[in-house]
Amino acid sequence: MKTKTISYIVARIEAIQQELEQLRRTLVHQEEKSKQKTKLKGLWKGIEVTEEDITEAKRAVFRDAYQVEE
Repeated sequence: MKTKTISYIVARIEAIQQELEQLRRTLVHQEEKSKQKTKLKGLWKGIEVTEEDITEAKRAVFRDAYQVEE
């Protein structure tokens, strides 16, 4: 093989190795991120939910079902 061809092949292999390493890092980061739990406790701090709120929410979500019953 010519020297230029060998150099090109070596350069391509190195580029592929770098791309694979970058892909591996991205996948590891995504996997670690998906394992983290999202905490909503602070978001709802001080909020009181009444039975009326729950009933209203159910009617909003299931409005078609409630229309059939009435």
